[in-house]
Amino acid sequence: MKFIQRTVELKWPILLVELFFLIGGILLLISGIKLRKQNRIIALICVVTGSLLTLISLYILLITVIFGYNS
Repeated sequence: MKFIQRTVELKWPILLVELFFLIGGILLLISGIKLRKQNRIIALICVVTGSLLTLISLYILLITVIFGYNS
């Protein structure tokens, strides 16, 4: 528990930015699923972009928490 608390205390600015990207990816996924009935191409682009953004954000969050970043 102390490891997670110390990590958040030291790296909160970069974690906050990465969290915004993660939320953006999830919102793109949701909007792509809702737009599927209206326009298939736009929906596909939203879903693919949202999936990539979400996966990359999760990966970067994990790497930041485990290894940190050098600034």
